[in-house]
Order: sequence, then structure tokens, then C-alpha cells
Amino acid sequence: MIILAVVLLLVVVFFTSIINYLVDYQWFTELNFKEIFFKKLVTQVQFFVPAFLIILGLLFTYLKMINAHSEKKSGIGISAKARRTKNLLFAAISAAVAFVFSLVFVSEIWYNFLIYINKTPFNLTDPIFNKDISFYIFELPFLGNLYSFSLGLVFILFVINILYNSITFLAAEVPGHVNQDNITTMYKPENIYKNILSAASRQLTLLGGLFFLILAFGFYIRMFELLYSSKGIAYGASYTDINVTLPFYYAYIAISLLTAVLMLVSWGRKKLKLAAFGPILLIVAIVASGLVATGVQSVVVAPNELAKQEQYLQNNINYTNYAYGLDKVEVKPFAYKQNLTAQDIEENRVTVDNIPVNDYRLALDIYNQIQGLKNYYQFNDLDIDRYMINGVYRQVFIAPRELLTSNIPSQNQGSSWINKYLKFTHGYGIAMSPVNEVTPSGQPRLFIKDLPVVSDVDIKVERPEIYYGELTKDFVIVNTREKEFDYPASNTNVETSYEGTGGIKLNLLNRIMFAVREGKLNFLLSQDINANSKVLINREIKARVQKVAPFLIYDEDPYIVAADGKLYWIIDAYTVSSRYPYSEPVDERSNVNYIRNSVKVVIDAYNGTTTYYIADNTDPIIKTYANIFKTVFKPLDEMPESLRAHIRYPQTLFDIQSAIYRKYHIKEARELYNKSDIWDIATQIYNTEGNTNAESVESTYLIMRLPDSKMEEFLLMIPYTPQGKTNMIAWLAVKNDGEDYGKLVQYNFPSGQIVEGPMQVEGIVSQDTVIGPQLNLLATGGNSQVVRGNMLTIPIEESMLYVEPIYVRSINANALPEMKKVIVYYKNRVIMEDTLEQGLERIFDLSGNKPQLPGQPQQPQLPTGEQEDTAALITRANEAFRLSQEAMKSGNWTEYGTRLKELEEILNKLNVLTDQGNNQQAPVQQDTEIQSSETTPINQ
Repeated sequence: MIILAVVLLLVVVFFTSIINYLVDYQWFTELNFKEIFFKKLVTQVQFFVPAFLIILGLLFTYLKMINAHSEKKSGIGISAKARRTKNLLFAAISAAVAFVFSLVFVSEIWYNFLIYINKTPFNLTDPIFNKDISFYIFELPFLGNLYSFSLGLVFILFVINILYNSITFLAAEVPGHVNQDNITTMYKPENIYKNILSAASRQLTLLGGLFFLILAFGFYIRMFELLYSSKGIAYGASYTDINVTLPFYYAYIAISLLTAVLMLVSWGRKKLKLAAFGPILLIVAIVASGLVATGVQSVVVAPNELAKQEQYLQNNINYTNYAYGLDKVEVKPFAYKQNLTAQDIEENRVTVDNIPVNDYRLALDIYNQIQGLKNYYQFNDLDIDRYMINGVYRQVFIAPRELLTSNIPSQNQGSSWINKYLKFTHGYGIAMSPVNEVTPSGQPRLFIKDLPVVSDVDIKVERPEIYYGELTKDFVIVNTREKEFDYPASNTNVETSYEGTGGIKLNLLNRIMFAVREGKLNFLLSQDINANSKVLINREIKARVQKVAPFLIYDEDPYIVAADGKLYWIIDAYTVSSRYPYSEPVDERSNVNYIRNSVKVVIDAYNGTTTYYIADNTDPIIKTYANIFKTVFKPLDEMPESLRAHIRYPQTLFDIQSAIYRKYHIKEARELYNKSDIWDIATQIYNTEGNTNAESVESTYLIMRLPDSKMEEFLLMIPYTPQGKTNMIAWLAVKNDGEDYGKLVQYNFPSGQIVEGPMQVEGIVSQDTVIGPQLNLLATGGNSQVVRGNMLTIPIEESMLYVEPIYVRSINANALPEMKKVIVYYKNRVIMEDTLEQGLERIFDLSGNKPQLPGQPQQPQLPTGEQEDTAALITRANEAFRLSQEAMKSGNWTEYGTRLKELEEILNKLNVLTDQGNNQQAPVQQDTEIQSSETTPINQ
């Protein structure tokens, strides 16, 4: 029964594997990626067959050899029948071991073999061995596979030898004599033991020689891996590695080769004691290496560390910059004159009009509540992009409305199958809003919205169905007798049928295969499936691209694009390596020390068509992949212009580069050794008022004009502060548009001037005596939560402008966050107004430079004779606030409203008074960190 069960299990596994292969073949064919499917399969077969035959022959021959040798030494003869049985057993053991070992070997080596034979040079050599970087990226992994394979094979031979000789030793019984009771006894003569042990020793000596020969090859490989050493002053080989460890590696190689020769000589001359000399010598050398390295580090290097390590630290700087593409950063000065005028604001109107006062983290919640429309729709992510809208370059939020499968309605098991796989097949449409506009209620103003899709701008979505997305985890069946749900209308549901090119035809054979593959008999039993039906699989876009090209690393943030009336997904794909010499790894959790955003993947949200475009044709790794898969990758020039206008420099890559650049903007070893100019990513306060925990500022997409540019462009930027400080010292930006895409620019502030960092401005806001009471007022006695959004640092001309949106969210579970205020800081003045435009008007007096906007309130002025000083107004505000709180506690809502109105009037007077007095703040000192603190009621 056990044997039958095992056989049945093997049959099931075999047929399941065949079904998966056949389905995968059809799916890769659908996507025009048969080359990837067959390249992997053919390469694995090309390796598996010879590997299996070689290992089978080697194991069988070795078993026969040690068997014959042992029989000869022990003097034990066996019958011809027993010998045939033994040979069959040897063949079965050899075949089983060869099959498993070859399978493991092929799964590990096929990929490294392909990149080895198709490698592209980097045209840059390492500073120690003078080998092209391609040797480390492409050749060493393959050599490592060969080393591991060879070592594993010797280990298997060793285990077989031990097992065989142990069994022979235990079974070495020969006939004895008949005693007086006519009972035959058996005995084990000592010479048989001795002969078996002697035979085993000689066999193991031969294996030992082979082992040390392979070990010499392993030491050769390890020698190059010194360039990944983390023992020295920086990542990469240090003084001790090169001057002590490297010479010892040469010694290890020589000793290993000598040991292999000694063991072969010992095997041939039957003098086993000679074989012990080599291993002892190698152990002594390894111990000596550690002792000498420790001594040299302590006595020679430590007292003169900079002098001894300088060239190796310089190697680390140079190669880290190469590996992350930071060697091409253009460094420029930023004058920082803080001399903006109203005219400057107007001349930079495109920049100002695209300042993202809508916070994307809060906007996603708002999208889901006001545009989700049904509980089975969900906006999974909010993406930032730019569009030419009605002739104006605008930065926008855009999000796809996807189908949430878990919320699909179903009444019973039958309807569950129909609704989940045949009826509710796709999401529908997008929502889009500008980053800088809100409605009177504080919600994003929507350009594109609703079901069916309504567009208030010149972007049309004529094919809004989303069959492939981030939430499309399950297969669906289309073109069935059951019409698909398209979107809900006022009194009915609009239905549709799929007209796209995606999917695998469900003929009888495919219905059988999918019934087995998915474990669902309805593929065979359902009467809704007909000859035109197709099944759409691998619809979740990240899993989809991972299955097509698993050798690439994919960004976690795909983004949707509306172009030519359709919806497309763009996913950034990276080529990475952990084998770039001397390059600092990304972080302690990851060994990755080389990265390029070399591929842009475009997926049609309706058809599922998946296209790979090479975005960085200078990257040798993607060139190597293109050599392997000649029909998979297309040049970026072939991407439609409507999509090319929306490629972004990925935030993931920029964040990695900006983190590495904190230290590696320093180009000289001596300066880096002293650690005098290491930077930090600037920090801010985010979330509720009173939260004093700092978090790193996120890199921000902005439409703005660089100081030396003539027009605005889409940028990604991050501010820096000196390590341990909060004043700003520099900012890094990368360009996203046109021919300048991917160009990194660093702007340095003048060393003699103090430039406020985001955290310092946060502190100024928290300590402001006018803004604090207003934030308390927004909280309305604890019934609402005040949320401070991202502190934005906006370079305009030769000045810095700081903007922070203020949201109010009710403590009710389903309450929408509302953007209520905008804080603007410039040149020691901090203003809080209802809109960004009002804040800019107060600071720069824009009203005299442009006409009054319709419906915009006039700036209040204090009547003559009603001027009060700031202290008196604050006293009155304290009293009004105190009385309003008492009224609220007692439930006297009429009194509460009266006191709030009084408080609002007092605060308006304070705003005018401080505006007229220019609201001068004390200068921020470089070494003084202004800590934000919880704003308390103004009567305390």
C-alpha cells in the first residue's frame, strides 16, 4: 500500500507539473514571450542531461571500483547472481543520486551560465587585481556555482564510500567450523577487518586529493571576494586585507595544491602517513593568517590609520559613486539671497500653482470615501504625476478605482462562482485631482471622477475598464454567456463583454487543465463557458512582471497613466548586484551595492499587454540580459510619446541614492575619514499637533524652475542638514523631463549663512503665539484632530519658501480629513491662512500686483482708534478661550458659539496687527535646535 501511495503521489506531481508547463507555455505565448519560456527550459535541459549522465557514470563507476577493490582486499567472493543484483543496486542508487543532484545543480547554475557566456564589459577595472567589473558581476557567480557543484560531488562520493565500507565491514562474516554439537559457528578474522580498513583508507586518500584540488580553486575565488570585505575602515579590501590576507591566500592555494599532490603520491605508494602533512600545514597557515592580521592591524595600521588606509578609503569613495550613479552628480551653488518680491512670485506662477498643499497620505483616504462609491471598489494607492491639462503643465494625484474581490456580493455558492469569476471581472476608471486645489469644504478638487467617468479637463478615458491591476489577485473568465458587470448606474447595473486581446481560449483540453490547476470543477461543469470564452490569469501586475522576468527587481509602487483614451500601468524595474567591488551596500539588511533603473515596464490595464523598454542603455547588466533574451527588450525610443511623457525617476532609487549621498558627496578620503561633513536627510513633524517625534522628510515630486533654468520641469528633490543639526545645508534634485531625464543636481547653500531646515520651521510654527491658539481652535475642544502635513521646502529664484498644509479630522471613524489652513514661512515670517494664495498675499503683498480674485475676502484692517497691542489681544483671547471651554463643559452651546466668534475676531485682529508689524522672529542659530512642543491653550 505504501508503494502504491508513493507511485500515485509521483503520478499526480508529474501530471500537475506537465499541466503547469502547458499553461505557462500558452500564457507566455499570449504575451509574445516564448523566448523566455524556452530559453530557461532549453538551458536547463542542456545542463541536466549531460550532468545527469556524467554523475550517473561517475557514481556507478566509483561504486564498482570501490566494490572490486574491497572484495580483492578482503578476499570475499560472491556468486554471479549476487554480483548482478549488486550492480543493479549500484545503478539504482547512482541514478537516484544523479537525478536529485543534477536537478539541484541545474536550478542553481542555468541563469549564471547564461549571464557568463553573454556578459557585457563595464570598461572599468578594479584597483587591486585590475579585472573588469564584469568579472565580479558575471563570472564569479558562475565560478562559485562550479566550485559548489564540485565540492558537493566529492562530498557525495565521500558519503557513499563511508556507507559502503561500513556495510562491508559489518557484513564481513566467513564460514567457521563445526563443533561437537554439530553447530556451525561464524567468525570474523582480523585480517579481513584490516584489509577492509586499508582499502577504505586508500580510497578516501584519493578523494582527499581531489578535495584539496577543488579547495585550491575555492581559495582562488575567495581571494577576489576580499574586495567585499567589511573588516576595514570602509567597505572593500583594506590595508591588512591586501598586505596580509591576500598573500596568505596565495599560500593557501599553494598548500592545497601541494596537499593534493601528496595525497595522490600517498595513494600510489601506499604510504598514507605522507597524506597527513598537507592538511596540518594548511591549518597552521590559516591560524597564522589570523594572528598576523590581528598583529599588523594593531601595531602597524591603528597608530597610522589614515596614512595606511587612505588609498583604500579612496577606492571605497570612487567605486561607491560609480555603483550608484553618483559620479555624475552636478554640483552647483545656491546663492540664497532671500530677496523674493511679488513680481518674482508672479514670474514663477507655474511653480507656485503646483505646490502640493494636498497631502497624498491623507488624500488617499478622501478618494476612497468620496469616490469609492461602492464597497467593492477601492483606491489602493495614490500616484503623483504631471499632465498637460488644458494647455497648462499641472502636477496631479491620480488613482485607479479597482475591484476589491473580497467585497463582491454573493448569496450562495453558485452565485459566488459566477460573481467572483464571471460577473465582477474588472475595476473601472480613475480619479484625478490637482495637488494644489481644494474645494470650500477642504477636499481635493477632482478633475476626473465618478461612474461612468466624468472629465472636466481635456483628458479623456474612453477605455476605463481595469482587468489588470494591483488588486486583481484571481483569474476571471470572460466572453461567457453571463454578461460582465461594468459599473453601477442610478437604477440598474450597466453590463459589458470583454473586447480585449488578453486571455487563454477555454477549449476542452484547457478546461480540463484549468479544472486541475485551479482545483475548480466548474471549469468543466459550468454551462456559461462557451467556445469564445477566455480565462485571464496572472492579472496582478507585480506578480505578472515577476513571472515574465524574475531576474529583475521591481518597484513596489506601480503607477497608472491615462494616455490616448486608455489606462496603462508603468512599473520601474531595476538591475542590481551585490558584487560591485568596494561599493558600500545600501544598508545592513541588504547586500545590494549596485543599482540601475534600467527598465520601464508598461502594462495595458485592459488587454494585459506587457512591454519591457530599456531606459538606461549604459547599464552592462541590462545589455547582458538583452544579449540573452534578444526579442524581449525594446529601446525607449519605441515607447509611444504619450507614455514617455509620464515616465518618472523612481522615488525608490532616488531615496537609495540620496541616503548614500549623505556620506559619499565627500570625494576626498581624508575629509571622509574625519567625518566633518556628513549630512542627514532633513526632518519634520508629521501627523497630530503635539507630536514631537521627528521623522525624515520624504523626497518630493515638484514642478518648479531650477535657479539656472528657463522653464519649469518635473523634479524629485530632498533637503539635507548637517549631521546632528537642523539647519539646511544642501538639496539634491533629479530631473524627470525630456532629454534631461535622470540628471542629478546638488545645490549647496553658502557656508557662511544660516538656512532654516524643515524641523526648525516646525519649531517656529509650534512656538508662534498667534498660530498656536488658532490650531487649538481648529481642534474644537478635543472633538477633532489637527494633522500637520508634509513640510515642503520650495526653492524659488535664489530663495527658500516653506509651506505646510494643516488638516482637521473629526475623531469619528468615517470622518473625512479636511484641509483647513496653510502655513507659509519666509524670511523669519510665519503666516497661517485659509489658502496658500492668501498666505503669499500677506507675505509678498500680491494684491497690488494682480487683480482681486472673485469671491476672495479683502484683508481686514483695524479701524482707527481700535488699535490694541499684542499683549492686550492675547489676554482677551485667553479669556475668550477659557470661557468657551467652560460653556462647552456645561452644555451651554449658545454661549460657546458666542465665545468662539469673539475669539475668531480677536485672532483676526492679531493677524492684522502682526502683519502690519512685520512679525519679526529672532534669527535661528545654526547650533540651536528649536524643538517643537505641544501647543497648549493660550490661557496657561
